[in-house]
Amino acid sequence: MSEPAGATRWVGTALPLKEDVRFVAGRGRFIDDLGQPGQLHAAFLRSPHAHARIVSIDTRAAAALPGVATVLTGADAARLSGPIRPLIPTTAVVSDYCLAVDRARYVGEPVAAVAAVDRATAEDALELIRVEYDPLPAVVDPEDALRPGTTLLYPELGTNVVWHDTLTYGDVDGAMARAHGVLRERFTIQRYASTPLETFGAIAAYDAGMDSFEFWTNDQRPGLTISILAASLGVPQSRIRLSCPDIGGGFGNKRRPAYLLICALLARAAGRPVKWIEDRIENLTALMHACNGVMDVELAYQADGTLLALSVRDVADEGKNLVTPSQHNLIKLGNIANGYRIPAIRYEAWSVLTTKCPSGANRGIGKPIMCYAIERSMALLARRLGLDPAEIRLRNYVTADEMPYTTPPGAQYDSGDYPATLRRALECFDYAGWRAEQARARRERRLLGIGIATSIEPAGTNLASYELVTGRRTVSGSAEAAMVRMEPDGQVRVAVGDPSSGQGYETVIAQIVADELGVNPGAVAVTRGFDSATTPWLYLSGNYSNKFSVTDVGAIVGAARRVADKLRRLAAHRLEIDPDDLELRDGAVVVRGAPDRRVAFAELARTAYADVLGLPPGEEPGLESRHAHQNPLAAPVDAERRVRSQLVFSNAAHCCLVEVHPRTGVVTVLKYLVAHDCGRELNPLIVEGMVHGSTVHGIGAALLEEFRYDAQGQLLTSTFLDYLKPTATDVPMIEVERLEHPSPFTPLGAKGVGEGGAIPGPAAVANAVEDALAPFGVTIRSLPITPERVWRWMRPGAARPRLDRSGPTD
Repeated sequence: MSEPAGATRWVGTALPLKEDVRFVAGRGRFIDDLGQPGQLHAAFLRSPHAHARIVSIDTRAAAALPGVATVLTGADAARLSGPIRPLIPTTAVVSDYCLAVDRARYVGEPVAAVAAVDRATAEDALELIRVEYDPLPAVVDPEDALRPGTTLLYPELGTNVVWHDTLTYGDVDGAMARAHGVLRERFTIQRYASTPLETFGAIAAYDAGMDSFEFWTNDQRPGLTISILAASLGVPQSRIRLSCPDIGGGFGNKRRPAYLLICALLARAAGRPVKWIEDRIENLTALMHACNGVMDVELAYQADGTLLALSVRDVADEGKNLVTPSQHNLIKLGNIANGYRIPAIRYEAWSVLTTKCPSGANRGIGKPIMCYAIERSMALLARRLGLDPAEIRLRNYVTADEMPYTTPPGAQYDSGDYPATLRRALECFDYAGWRAEQARARRERRLLGIGIATSIEPAGTNLASYELVTGRRTVSGSAEAAMVRMEPDGQVRVAVGDPSSGQGYETVIAQIVADELGVNPGAVAVTRGFDSATTPWLYLSGNYSNKFSVTDVGAIVGAARRVADKLRRLAAHRLEIDPDDLELRDGAVVVRGAPDRRVAFAELARTAYADVLGLPPGEEPGLESRHAHQNPLAAPVDAERRVRSQLVFSNAAHCCLVEVHPRTGVVTVLKYLVAHDCGRELNPLIVEGMVHGSTVHGIGAALLEEFRYDAQGQLLTSTFLDYLKPTATDVPMIEVERLEHPSPFTPLGAKGVGEGGAIPGPAAVANAVEDALAPFGVTIRSLPITPERVWRWMRPGAARPRLDRSGPTD
């Protein structure tokens, strides 16, 4: 790839977001702002049971209700559509349809759907549907789901395990045997979710004349969703058009093609477009939860704290997730070593079905629990060895001199200085000062705690990792597509296959293209949303996995540079000069060293589109380029079963100061500092917003958020009255420090930043609370750290989760 066309002027500038003007004024166009002529509205009847056989469904009264156009049951769905095609096909070969067929497997699973003139009528009709259930035992705990003789979601499988494997890299057993000690701990993490302001939704329309479907939705992964829809509906992908308007927050969980399929089947049956917008209870109950699970960690170490080996047993609770089972396991291979040099690693993974809401992507998918387990282990090891929590980390970091560094499972850390990041955080936090203040406070019986957690932040999924589960390569790599077009008037338009969900793409894409073409960002119009009929896209297109810097930027830069190259060729022909003597600047192609010799873009664009006889011989008319970029680090699974499940790596250090109220157990976060390195910051203002938002996500997971199920599989936290989110009063001022070590493997040196704070945040808060509770000898092994739990731990004679003080094994 050639060098940038123009000098960098806009990339790296903290430019205010151009789309904020639209959003703040209420002029965005989200899915619920859209409608189609003659549109019907859908509502879903959902199972009240966690597990039940569906004996019968009587929809006659509902269908007869005035205003109802059509009613759909699971049996209808199985007759009118194919099963939902899994993205990661495991050995669990079962047919999963958009509505429950014969059996419901979680509370909230849709068993019937109604399309009516309005939502109220559709919901009235739901009350007239009579379903006879034969309740079956629920299985809620993933380890219970592993036990022989337990309740099976799919009896034909003979198990609830959809994937189990043990991946061993290096001599783990030998390292354990010769270690000075082995720290053994068990950690659990709860279910939680991102709950974006805008819930999920879709509109589907069917054209009987063309036997084609059109969808409007806020689905985050349109490339993959289109392929699933086509397979289930039995139509070529060319007969599906899918558009995404503005998306009001995503964080990974807006991707449930089942709901789009229900709308499509209703629309085809009714002969009218059908719209469905998820309400908040549906969102909390049945869209998608971050996977809960259990991790057993064994960490072998030398007397000085040097790490020798790591063994992890990971049980991931998929709920009823048959689309992406094992994804939570695979993604952990990217950060299982965190930022540490660990010579040998074993990872035993279980992907288990339970009678709960399907698990799925949620900001940082899988990585927060992996980081939590490692960073909690490092804190406990420091206590065991009498070392400062910072010191034990500094003794084990991969250093800048070792970059690029490959971990035993195959992750390649591209760049960074992890010790420098932690040292910057400690200095700016005034770590030494707060340790002194903590000692003084303890003399006054105040419970102050300081927590440190550091992390790597992998970005860009390499789908080749699925081969570890499937045994064959059907999808692989990490790529995105983009289009850059200079219009006949010299203005620029850009489209990308990744629909923004509020990250500021319109601004940062304009900055990138402005630098490449030598124009002002105001001259670059970025197409909002996604339209499969016009947007350049791939199977991998979408908004997920922190991939913007990893693939999208490469696609944008590549397309822009092709347009820039063509502008040079056109100007060279006009000026009769070598293209290499030209540069793009201020909306014109200019002769280097002779700024008066120039041709304006508008003049060249007019030639490209209108005066085509004025083009150089052999030059194609028009001034547009489409480019797809694959990150060069993506590679297949190797012979040792190593794989880069993700591709480039940011890093961060979090320092947290908390105070625990001695009588109520309330935890107050007094101070929070993040030092991070995401390579080159394309727009520092956006980066800082990402750091703040993701860190709040981590604080919420640590202290408040939890989907609780009872033993019968009933969700007890289905509203914001009992599922608690952090508010402004719960969140401290977050201080942000930055380092920049550009990635050598992305065109502009940028790395992922959107998931960052959500990954180490839970561990940082847990470490701080445990530090505050040191006088009580508490060890924190589960989240969230609610006031009730803390209060119980502090009670005299309470059964506390104590630190394993067994010490060295030999």
